[in-house]
Amino acid sequence: MSAKTILLAEDDQDIRDVVQEVLEERGYDVIPARTGRQALDVLALDHASRPDAVILDLMMPIVTGWQVLEEMRHDPELEKIPVIILTAVSQDMPTGATAILRKPFDINELLAILKTEVN
Repeated sequence: MSAKTILLAEDDQDIRDVVQEVLEERGYDVIPARTGRQALDVLALDHASRPDAVILDLMMPIVTGWQVLEEMRHDPELEKIPVIILTAVSQDMPTGATAILRKPFDINELLAILKTEVN
């Protein structure tokens, strides 16, 4: 079985680095994105190169996580990809998201969600 690929769209470098390290230790391939624009660029790749799941911060520069989620919802191929929201803002889960974790979040909870969604 090949490793599952996770797109990690998070503008906070410390969070991005820690989550990427933990996921890679668990055997996931991680594509880091610092902005929503970078995340959309990854999602625009051919079908075989697309991630198995997206971890998405809502508050990012250039293109927000809200905008990324909106783009994904309107694409029949992308809307099937599970999206786990990371946010510091207390709110309900946005339409199109699979799960929401509020910062600071428990990495084990994130791992459990990924295991359910992509394995």
